[in-house]
Amino acid sequence: MLKKFCLSFAVLTAVFVIILGMGLKAGAQQEYQPNGQHQEYQQEMMQQQAPEIELSEQELDKVAEAYKAVTDVREQFQEELGQVTDPERAQELQEQAGQEMVEAVEEQGLEVQTYNQVMEAAQVDEELRNRLLDRLEGMYQ
Repeated sequence: MLKKFCLSFAVLTAVFVIILGMGLKAGAQQEYQPNGQHQEYQQEMMQQQAPEIELSEQELDKVAEAYKAVTDVREQFQEELGQVTDPERAQELQEQAGQEMVEAVEEQGLEVQTYNQVMEAAQVDEELRNRLLDRLEGMYQ
């Protein structure tokens, strides 16, 4: 159980960091002119093939709601972690954050694996990414 939880937390965190890295940001889609190494990474990401994902509008709404909830959890715990000096307490907070992220996804009626697949697909599928961004912009206005 702990192994599954740690894996779920690691995947959620990794996907979240990757999404941030590609410029998916609540409220707006920023223009970014990459250069150097970042440009190479972005080109590699665009060359990857998007996983085949068929999502209804309702399912995409659930993913957007889950993303917002996961972001809220991350922000809350990031603030708390910034004030912690004890490594054991920091580990406890990270585990708690991971569990709350998993719960946030599941509360939307999604499996963590499905959520992660959609987030991965959004990295390389511009249409899906734009559909998701549209929903997120509406949530943060």
